[in-house]
Amino acid sequence: MSRRLAAWAALAVLGVASLAACGSDSDSAAPSASASASPSATPTPAPVLWAGDVCVERDNLGAAVAALGRNLSYDISSDRSALEQIDRQLRIQVLAVGDAANGLVTTLQEVPVDFQQANDTVVAVTKAKDDAQEAVDEVTARLDAMVSADNVLTGAAEAGKALVAAKAAFEAGQALVSAVGDSVSSANEDVRAAFDAAPQCQEQSSTS
Repeated sequence: MSRRLAAWAALAVLGVASLAACGSDSDSAAPSASASASPSATPTPAPVLWAGDVCVERDNLGAAVAALGRNLSYDISSDRSALEQIDRQLRIQVLAVGDAANGLVTTLQEVPVDFQQANDTVVAVTKAKDDAQEAVDEVTARLDAMVSADNVLTGAAEAGKALVAAKAAFEAGQALVSAVGDSVSSANEDVRAAFDAAPQCQEQSSTS
């Protein structure tokens, strides 16, 4: 009887040992959490995000300026309706320039609070925006005078003034677009680095 107990004891010991061995094998086969974890992405610095937004707004302005005065059409033989056509088409275009200019400056003024190096860029572009806004306001004033003219002849004279003002607005809009690049080029290294790192700014420079 004692031999039989000893045999069972031996088998029990072997069973425990084999289970332990299996457990160690499965433990070693299981991938470690640290080995499978992927490294977290580095967040984009706030100045780079801001610079990218500025470049998007700059490109929106460039598109609006390019469209100013394009494809204007009117029937000169249709009397006052020709003036209404000019007003409708040109007003939409010039207001689009004004809206885009406002969008650019609004985004510029959202510069991160800890990125004071960009203040000179904000000031320079805001000044150019004020000039562009004056030109836009002059176009709308000429258009208002055109549509309220007492007769077609006076309205036609005001239409000519509106087109001259639109040309000035076009040039002021172009100057505002250029002011962004000029101010960044003359800014310090940190500002230039932020714009260089923004993909939106690189896309514009590669297509220009």
